[in-house]
Amino acid sequence: MKTIFFLILCTCIMGSGFSKVGPKIILKLDDLSVKSGVCKIIPTMDYLKQMQIKAGLGIVAEKNDSTALRTLIPYLQAENSNREKLIEIWHHGLDHTKSEFRDSNYQYQKSHFEQADKLVNKYLKIQMHTFGTPYNASDSITNSVISEDPNYKVFLYSSLVPAVNNGITYLNHRVNMENGTGNPEFEFFKSDYSKYKDKYTDYMILQGHPNIWTTEKLDQFKQIIDFLIAQGCEFVLPYEYYKNGN
Repeated sequence: MKTIFFLILCTCIMGSGFSKVGPKIILKLDDLSVKSGVCKIIPTMDYLKQMQIKAGLGIVAEKNDSTALRTLIPYLQAENSNREKLIEIWHHGLDHTKSEFRDSNYQYQKSHFEQADKLVNKYLKIQMHTFGTPYNASDSITNSVISEDPNYKVFLYSSLVPAVNNGITYLNHRVNMENGTGNPEFEFFKSDYSKYKDKYTDYMILQGHPNIWTTEKLDQFKQIIDFLIAQGCEFVLPYEYYKNGN
């Protein structure tokens, strides 16, 4: 009798939309910075930690200082109930200028890439594995620079994916949740999600700029997260997606 009841219960749960059917979701949250202990995306990170939602945070190296580690350590160490990390810090440039990784020479790009990597290692004691350029602007030189560092395995929003496999996983399936930089809108996102849900069935990337979100905009983001949970989507980190074989 107990076995029959359990089977009926499982059938009801699956029929009610609780089964995992949606694409994997990669949250690409840009422009992390901590100076003098001030970090503008703390409210967003608190929410993600509370909800056990995984997210990638793009750090701009020169916009941080020695207070970054003690400010971010509760989030860097945060795990979900499966003992999986909730936060991945990814490389988002040295100074976040438009010319960093497009239409600049090899030495300039290489220098900015390596300086940023070293600064983040110094401030946060971590090695990054994912890269995403400021303003999503890159070129063929950028591909060469990132592929020369064996620690980097993922490129978010590459402007140019090389025809030859260079060992980097390029993640470009973008679905917009912001209607303009720093302006998440639930209805706008739902429209874009509907447009791509039958095309991007493996994964979607949602870009946001929580450093400039107001309380109202954070509420819009929360609605988007609730919607994705209801769709049966799984939140994953960029490097985690790579390690699990895409």
